[in-house]
Amino acid sequence: MQGPVRYMTREQRMDSGRAEPRLHHIRAFVAVATHGSIRSAARELGMSQPAMTRSIRELEALMNTALLVRGASGVTLTDSGRALERHARMIVSELRRARDSVDQVSGRGRGHVAIGVSATVARTILPAVVARFQKDYPQVSMHLQEGQLSALVERLRSGELDFTISTVDTDTIDHDLRIQPLFDKPFVVVMRHDHPLAGATNPEMLCHARWVLPTPRSGYYAGLYRWLDEKHIINAQSRLECDSFTTSLNLIAQSDMIGVFAQGMVAHHGMAGLVELSLETPLPSARFHLVRHQERPLTPAAERLAQLFEYESRAG
Repeated sequence: MQGPVRYMTREQRMDSGRAEPRLHHIRAFVAVATHGSIRSAARELGMSQPAMTRSIRELEALMNTALLVRGASGVTLTDSGRALERHARMIVSELRRARDSVDQVSGRGRGHVAIGVSATVARTILPAVVARFQKDYPQVSMHLQEGQLSALVERLRSGELDFTISTVDTDTIDHDLRIQPLFDKPFVVVMRHDHPLAGATNPEMLCHARWVLPTPRSGYYAGLYRWLDEKHIINAQSRLECDSFTTSLNLIAQSDMIGVFAQGMVAHHGMAGLVELSLETPLPSARFHLVRHQERPLTPAAERLAQLFEYESRAG
Protein backbone atom coordinates (compact mmCIF):
# COMPACT_ATOMS: atom_id res chain seq x y z
CA MET A 1 0.00 0.00 0.00
CA GLN A 2 1.34 3.52 -0.75
CA GLY A 3 1.88 6.17 1.92
CA PRO A 4 1.70 5.80 5.69
CA VAL A 5 -1.48 4.56 7.33
CA ARG A 6 -2.57 6.91 10.12
CA TYR A 7 -3.78 4.64 12.89
CA MET A 8 -6.27 5.99 15.41
CA THR A 9 -6.53 5.52 19.13
CA ARG A 10 -9.58 3.67 20.41
CA GLU A 11 -11.06 6.99 21.57
CA GLN A 12 -10.51 8.55 18.15
CA ARG A 13 -12.17 5.59 16.48
CA MET A 14 -15.16 5.85 18.79
CA ASP A 15 -15.42 9.61 18.18
CA SER A 16 -14.91 9.40 14.43
CA GLY A 17 -18.25 7.81 13.62
CA ARG A 18 -16.33 4.98 11.94
CA ALA A 19 -15.68 2.86 15.01
CA GLU A 20 -16.51 -0.39 13.25
CA PRO A 21 -15.60 -1.61 9.75
CA ARG A 22 -18.40 -1.47 7.23
CA LEU A 23 -19.42 -4.24 4.90
CA HIS A 24 -17.68 -2.70 1.89
CA HIS A 25 -14.40 -2.79 3.86
CA ILE A 26 -14.87 -6.47 4.64
CA ARG A 27 -15.79 -7.36 1.05
CA ALA A 28 -12.76 -5.52 -0.26
CA PHE A 29 -10.44 -7.23 2.21
CA VAL A 30 -11.77 -10.71 1.39
CA ALA A 31 -11.41 -10.06 -2.34
CA VAL A 32 -7.79 -8.94 -1.94
CA ALA A 33 -7.01 -11.90 0.34
CA THR A 34 -8.53 -14.26 -2.22
CA HIS A 35 -6.77 -12.88 -5.29
CA GLY A 36 -3.53 -11.62 -3.75
CA SER A 37 -3.90 -8.58 -5.98
CA ILE A 38 -5.51 -5.14 -5.62
CA ARG A 39 -6.23 -5.03 -9.36
CA SER A 40 -7.94 -8.44 -9.50
CA ALA A 41 -9.92 -7.72 -6.34
CA ALA A 42 -11.10 -4.39 -7.75
CA ARG A 43 -12.13 -6.07 -10.99
CA GLU A 44 -14.14 -8.72 -9.11
CA LEU A 45 -16.08 -6.10 -7.12
CA GLY A 46 -16.47 -3.65 -9.99
CA MET A 47 -14.37 -1.00 -8.26
CA SER A 48 -11.52 1.19 -9.42
CA GLN A 49 -8.07 0.40 -8.04
CA PRO A 50 -7.89 3.72 -6.15
CA ALA A 51 -11.26 2.99 -4.53
CA MET A 52 -10.10 -0.50 -3.55
CA THR A 53 -6.87 0.88 -2.11
CA ARG A 54 -8.79 3.54 -0.18
CA SER A 55 -11.16 0.94 1.26
CA ILE A 56 -8.27 -1.22 2.48
CA ARG A 57 -6.48 1.81 3.99
CA GLU A 58 -9.66 2.80 5.83
CA LEU A 59 -9.99 -0.73 7.18
CA GLU A 60 -6.38 -0.72 8.38
CA ALA A 61 -6.97 2.61 10.12
CA LEU A 62 -10.11 1.26 11.79
CA MET A 63 -8.32 -1.92 12.87
CA ASN A 64 -5.31 0.15 13.94
CA THR A 65 -2.83 -2.19 12.25
CA ALA A 66 -1.38 -3.12 8.87
CA LEU A 67 -3.29 -5.97 7.24
CA LEU A 68 -1.51 -6.28 3.88
CA VAL A 69 2.01 -6.10 2.53
CA ARG A 70 2.56 -5.37 -1.15
CA GLY A 71 5.53 -7.12 -2.73
CA ALA A 72 6.89 -8.05 -6.15
CA SER A 73 4.75 -11.20 -6.27
CA GLY A 74 1.54 -9.48 -5.18
CA VAL A 75 -0.22 -8.71 -1.93
CA THR A 76 0.22 -10.92 1.14
CA LEU A 77 -1.45 -10.82 4.53
CA THR A 78 0.32 -9.76 7.70
CA ASP A 79 -0.21 -11.77 10.88
CA SER A 80 -3.03 -9.37 11.75
CA GLY A 81 -4.47 -9.82 8.27
CA ARG A 82 -4.49 -13.59 8.66
CA ALA A 83 -6.19 -13.23 12.03
CA LEU A 84 -8.91 -11.12 10.41
CA GLU A 85 -9.29 -13.23 7.27
CA ARG A 86 -11.30 -16.13 8.72
CA HIS A 87 -13.73 -13.79 10.48
CA ALA A 88 -14.09 -11.63 7.37
CA ARG A 89 -14.85 -14.65 5.20
CA MET A 90 -17.45 -15.80 7.72
CA ILE A 91 -19.14 -12.39 7.63
CA VAL A 92 -19.34 -12.39 3.83
CA SER A 93 -20.53 -16.01 3.73
CA GLU A 94 -23.16 -15.47 6.42
CA LEU A 95 -24.56 -12.43 4.63
CA ARG A 96 -24.73 -14.39 1.37
CA ARG A 97 -26.42 -17.27 3.18
CA ALA A 98 -28.94 -14.94 4.85
CA ARG A 99 -29.82 -13.30 1.53
CA ASP A 100 -30.19 -16.70 -0.15
CA SER A 101 -32.45 -17.94 2.66
CA VAL A 102 -34.77 -14.95 2.30
CA ASP A 103 -34.93 -15.37 -1.48
CA GLN A 104 -35.69 -19.07 -1.21
CA VAL A 105 -38.33 -18.71 1.51
CA SER A 106 -39.93 -15.91 -0.52
CA GLY A 107 -40.27 -18.25 -3.48
CA ARG A 108 -37.68 -16.55 -5.66
CA GLY A 109 -35.46 -19.64 -5.47
CA ARG A 110 -32.22 -17.85 -6.24
CA GLY A 111 -28.93 -18.24 -4.44
CA HIS A 112 -25.81 -20.34 -4.26
CA VAL A 113 -24.85 -23.66 -2.68
CA ALA A 114 -21.24 -24.78 -2.20
CA ILE A 115 -20.26 -28.26 -1.02
CA GLY A 116 -17.17 -30.44 -0.79
CA VAL A 117 -17.17 -34.14 -1.66
CA SER A 118 -14.66 -36.97 -1.68
CA ALA A 119 -13.60 -38.66 -4.92
CA THR A 120 -15.79 -41.65 -4.07
CA VAL A 121 -18.90 -39.53 -3.59
CA ALA A 122 -18.16 -37.53 -6.75
CA ARG A 123 -18.10 -40.73 -8.79
CA THR A 124 -21.03 -42.58 -7.20
CA ILE A 125 -24.11 -40.82 -5.79
CA LEU A 126 -23.28 -37.20 -6.69
CA PRO A 127 -24.58 -37.17 -10.31
CA ALA A 128 -28.03 -38.43 -9.29
CA VAL A 129 -28.21 -35.96 -6.40
CA VAL A 130 -27.25 -33.00 -8.59
CA ALA A 131 -29.81 -33.95 -11.25
CA ARG A 132 -32.63 -34.03 -8.68
CA PHE A 133 -31.48 -30.84 -6.99
CA GLN A 134 -31.39 -28.88 -10.25
CA LYS A 135 -35.01 -29.86 -10.90
CA ASP A 136 -36.02 -28.54 -7.47
CA TYR A 137 -33.87 -25.39 -7.56
CA PRO A 138 -33.10 -24.57 -11.20
CA GLN A 139 -32.07 -20.98 -10.39
CA VAL A 140 -29.63 -21.86 -7.60
CA SER A 141 -26.00 -22.03 -8.70
CA MET A 142 -23.75 -24.78 -7.36
CA HIS A 143 -20.06 -24.97 -6.54
CA LEU A 144 -18.46 -28.39 -6.03
CA GLN A 145 -14.99 -28.98 -4.61
CA GLU A 146 -13.41 -32.43 -4.49
CA GLY A 147 -11.10 -33.46 -1.69
CA GLN A 148 -10.67 -35.13 1.68
CA LEU A 149 -12.25 -33.47 4.71
CA SER A 150 -8.84 -32.28 5.91
CA ALA A 151 -8.47 -30.25 2.70
CA LEU A 152 -11.99 -28.81 2.96
CA VAL A 153 -12.50 -28.20 6.67
CA GLU A 154 -11.23 -24.60 6.82
CA ARG A 155 -13.55 -23.59 3.99
CA LEU A 156 -16.36 -25.33 5.85
CA ARG A 157 -15.54 -23.40 9.02
CA SER A 158 -15.33 -20.07 7.20
CA GLY A 159 -18.74 -20.62 5.63
CA GLU A 160 -17.43 -20.86 2.07
CA LEU A 161 -18.78 -24.44 1.98
CA ASP A 162 -22.25 -25.31 3.26
CA PHE A 163 -21.32 -28.92 4.04
CA THR A 164 -19.12 -31.79 2.93
CA ILE A 165 -19.68 -35.49 2.27
CA SER A 166 -16.61 -37.50 3.22
CA THR A 167 -15.11 -40.07 5.54
CA VAL A 168 -14.40 -38.91 9.08
CA ASP A 169 -12.20 -39.99 11.95
CA THR A 170 -14.98 -39.82 14.56
CA ASP A 171 -12.51 -40.01 17.45
CA THR A 172 -10.80 -36.78 16.48
CA ILE A 173 -13.63 -34.73 14.92
CA ASP A 174 -13.70 -31.19 16.33
CA HIS A 175 -16.63 -30.10 18.48
CA ASP A 176 -17.60 -27.25 16.14
CA LEU A 177 -18.57 -29.78 13.45
CA ARG A 178 -21.69 -31.93 13.32
CA ILE A 179 -21.51 -35.28 11.56
CA GLN A 180 -24.33 -37.45 10.23
CA PRO A 181 -23.57 -40.96 8.96
CA LEU A 182 -24.91 -41.64 5.46
CA PHE A 183 -23.61 -44.92 4.07
CA ASP A 184 -20.86 -47.53 4.28
CA LYS A 185 -18.72 -48.52 1.31
CA PRO A 186 -16.28 -51.45 0.94
CA PHE A 187 -12.82 -50.63 -0.40
CA VAL A 188 -10.61 -52.92 -2.48
CA VAL A 189 -7.07 -53.20 -3.82
CA VAL A 190 -6.80 -52.29 -7.53
CA MET A 191 -3.98 -53.24 -9.93
CA ARG A 192 -3.25 -54.11 -13.57
CA HIS A 193 -4.83 -57.37 -14.70
CA ASP A 194 -1.36 -58.73 -15.56
CA HIS A 195 0.33 -57.45 -12.40
CA PRO A 196 2.81 -59.93 -10.82
CA LEU A 197 0.68 -59.88 -7.65
CA ALA A 198 -2.67 -60.34 -9.40
CA GLY A 199 -3.04 -63.75 -7.78
CA ALA A 200 -2.68 -62.47 -4.19
CA THR A 201 -5.35 -63.81 -1.84
CA ASN A 202 -4.51 -61.99 1.40
CA PRO A 203 -3.15 -58.53 2.24
CA GLU A 204 0.16 -59.86 3.60
CA MET A 205 1.08 -61.05 0.09
CA LEU A 206 1.22 -57.37 -0.94
CA CYS A 207 4.01 -56.44 1.50
CA HIS A 208 6.55 -55.85 -1.29
CA ALA A 209 4.20 -53.86 -3.53
CA ARG A 210 4.56 -50.21 -4.46
CA TRP A 211 1.44 -48.29 -3.44
CA VAL A 212 -0.17 -45.07 -4.67
CA LEU A 213 -2.59 -43.66 -2.09
CA PRO A 214 -4.04 -40.29 -1.09
CA THR A 215 -2.27 -38.24 1.57
CA PRO A 216 -3.37 -39.74 4.92
CA ARG A 217 -4.41 -36.55 6.67
CA SER A 218 -7.67 -37.82 8.13
CA GLY A 219 -10.71 -39.97 7.41
CA TYR A 220 -10.64 -43.37 5.75
CA TYR A 221 -7.12 -43.31 4.33
CA ALA A 222 -5.57 -42.29 7.66
CA GLY A 223 -7.17 -45.38 9.20
CA LEU A 224 -6.17 -47.54 6.24
CA TYR A 225 -2.51 -46.50 6.59
CA ARG A 226 -2.59 -47.53 10.25
CA TRP A 227 -4.21 -50.88 9.34
CA LEU A 228 -1.63 -51.63 6.63
CA ASP A 229 1.24 -50.48 8.84
CA GLU A 230 0.15 -52.72 11.73
CA LYS A 231 0.26 -55.68 9.34
CA HIS A 232 3.71 -54.57 8.06
CA ILE A 233 2.31 -54.30 4.53
CA ILE A 234 3.24 -50.68 3.82
CA ASN A 235 5.88 -48.16 4.85
CA ALA A 236 6.96 -44.66 3.88
CA GLN A 237 9.40 -46.00 1.27
CA SER A 238 6.83 -48.20 -0.48
CA ARG A 239 4.18 -45.57 -1.12
CA LEU A 240 3.60 -42.61 -3.38
CA GLU A 241 1.10 -40.04 -2.13
CA CYS A 242 -1.28 -38.73 -4.79
CA ASP A 243 -4.56 -36.90 -4.18
CA SER A 244 -5.75 -37.09 -7.81
CA PHE A 245 -8.11 -39.96 -8.64
CA THR A 246 -7.34 -39.85 -12.37
CA THR A 247 -3.57 -39.62 -11.93
CA SER A 248 -3.59 -42.52 -9.46
CA LEU A 249 -5.49 -44.74 -11.90
CA ASN A 250 -3.15 -43.84 -14.74
CA LEU A 251 -0.11 -44.70 -12.61
CA ILE A 252 -1.64 -48.06 -11.70
CA ALA A 253 -2.60 -48.81 -15.29
CA GLN A 254 0.90 -48.11 -16.62
CA SER A 255 3.14 -49.49 -13.87
CA ASP A 256 3.38 -52.11 -11.14
CA MET A 257 1.91 -49.75 -8.56
CA ILE A 258 -1.30 -50.71 -6.75
CA GLY A 259 -3.97 -48.61 -5.04
CA VAL A 260 -7.12 -48.72 -2.96
CA PHE A 261 -10.51 -47.46 -4.15
CA ALA A 262 -14.16 -47.91 -3.32
CA GLN A 263 -15.48 -51.19 -4.68
CA GLY A 264 -16.96 -50.86 -8.16
CA MET A 265 -15.41 -47.48 -9.02
CA VAL A 266 -12.94 -48.90 -11.54
CA ALA A 267 -15.55 -50.95 -13.37
CA HIS A 268 -18.08 -48.11 -13.21
CA HIS A 269 -15.69 -45.77 -15.00
CA GLY A 270 -14.61 -48.26 -17.64
CA MET A 271 -10.94 -48.45 -16.72
CA ALA A 272 -9.95 -51.33 -18.98
CA GLY A 273 -7.07 -53.48 -17.86
CA LEU A 274 -7.54 -52.88 -14.12
CA VAL A 275 -8.90 -55.46 -11.68
CA GLU A 276 -10.10 -55.52 -8.08
CA LEU A 277 -8.50 -58.14 -5.84
CA SER A 278 -10.76 -60.47 -3.90
CA LEU A 279 -8.90 -60.94 -0.62
CA GLU A 280 -9.71 -63.50 2.06
CA THR A 281 -9.19 -60.75 4.64
CA PRO A 282 -10.97 -57.71 3.18
CA LEU A 283 -9.77 -54.16 3.67
CA PRO A 284 -11.59 -52.01 6.24
CA SER A 285 -14.77 -50.47 4.85
CA ALA A 286 -15.44 -46.72 4.93
CA ARG A 287 -18.33 -44.83 6.48
CA PHE A 288 -19.27 -41.59 4.74
CA HIS A 289 -20.73 -38.70 6.69
CA LEU A 290 -22.41 -35.40 5.98
CA VAL A 291 -20.30 -32.83 7.85
CA ARG A 292 -21.59 -29.34 8.63
CA HIS A 293 -20.88 -26.55 11.08
CA GLN A 294 -22.51 -27.11 14.45
CA GLU A 295 -24.04 -23.64 14.82
CA ARG A 296 -24.59 -22.49 11.25
CA PRO A 297 -28.06 -23.09 9.76
CA LEU A 298 -28.31 -24.23 6.16
CA THR A 299 -30.27 -22.27 3.60
CA PRO A 300 -33.45 -23.99 2.35
CA ALA A 301 -31.64 -24.97 -0.86
CA ALA A 302 -28.64 -26.39 1.01
CA GLU A 303 -31.00 -28.23 3.37
CA ARG A 304 -32.77 -29.77 0.38
CA LEU A 305 -29.43 -30.80 -1.13
CA ALA A 306 -28.46 -32.48 2.15
CA GLN A 307 -31.79 -34.35 2.16
CA LEU A 308 -31.17 -35.58 -1.37
CA PHE A 309 -27.81 -36.99 -0.32
CA GLU A 310 -29.61 -38.84 2.48
CA TYR A 311 -32.24 -40.24 0.08
CA GLU A 312 -29.68 -41.30 -2.50
CA SER A 313 -27.51 -42.90 0.19
CA ARG A 314 -30.42 -45.06 1.34
CA ALA A 315 -31.40 -45.90 -2.24
CA GLY A 316 -27.85 -46.93 -3.13
